[in-house]
Amino acid sequence: MPCETVKSPYVDYEYYKESFFGSKISKAAFFRYEMQAEDYLHRITFGRVKKLPEIPDEVKKAICAMAEVRCREDKKMPGVRSENIDGYSVSYGDSTSETRDAELYSAAKNYLSGTGLLYRGRSRKYDNQR
Repeated sequence: MPCETVKSPYVDYEYYKESFFGSKISKAAFFRYEMQAEDYLHRITFGRVKKLPEIPDEVKKAICAMAEVRCREDKKMPGVRSENIDGYSVSYGDSTSETRDAELYSAAKNYLSGTGLLYRGRSRKYDNQR
């Protein structure tokens, strides 16, 4: 019996607004950020999510969080590394792909830790499914 895979996108805008309570991404831009987050998710989970018969809430929330990180990155002015609105502090410098990946990974890890999806070795739970 072949393994069924879930079709993309994993998260729609209604889930983002109603279940994740997101407000930082417009409906028009959401699909682009969701797809970017989904691509990164597949890299850090070693493609395990593609094999799941159903997408768990933890994965959906991780995608929403990473989509917000991508959106925030796009809104930054060129040359600005970080901003702190309350105390109005701005750090200048070039953002590297390593720092962006670290932010994305941190956002995903908040929801995926404890699921086994981030495990770098062979997972009995996810890698033995046929």
